[in-house]
Amino acid sequence: MKNIRLSILAVLAILASACQSDSQKITTAAQGYLDAMGNYKPSEARPFATEQTCQSTLAFYEKIMENVDPSIYANNIPATITLGEMVIDDTIATVAYHKSTPTVEQDGNLTLVKRNKTWLVSEVINVPAVLNPNVKKESHKFSDEEIAEMRKNGVHSDSTFTPSNK
Repeated sequence: MKNIRLSILAVLAILASACQSDSQKITTAAQGYLDAMGNYKPSEARPFATEQTCQSTLAFYEKIMENVDPSIYANNIPATITLGEMVIDDTIATVAYHKSTPTVEQDGNLTLVKRNKTWLVSEVINVPAVLNPNVKKESHKFSDEEIAEMRKNGVHSDSTFTPSNK
C-alpha cells in the first residue's frame, strides 16, 4: 500500500512539473539560482544552471568561497530576491530581479536558456584556466547561432561571448 501511494505521488509530481508553463519554470530556476547565489551558496545554484555555467561561474565562485571567512559576508545575508519583468523569446529568457540584503540593494538581469525542455540559468564567465583548471578551453562557448540570438535580444554585452571556432 505504501509503494502504491509513493508511486501515485511520483506520477502526480511528474505531471505537475510537465504541466508548468515556461514562465513558471523560468521563475523556479531564476529564483532558485539567485537565492543560492545571493546567500553565498553556489553549490545550491547548480541544479538551476547550465553545464557551462556550472563549469565556469559556479566552479570559480565555489573555489573562491573555500578561502573566504564567512564573517566577511555575514552582515550581507540573508538576501531577498524579487523577480521582475520576464521576456521569453523561444529558447532564451531574460528576467529582471532586485536583490535586497541588510547592506546592499541591487538590480540586475539574468539570462536563462531552454535545454531539453528545461530552463537553466546561463551566466557564463570566461575564467582563465590558470584560475580554474576545471574549465576546459572549449567547454563554455556558445554557438554562433546562440550568440546572434542573444545579441539580437540585447541579453549580454559582446564581451561576454567567446564565439565557437567552427
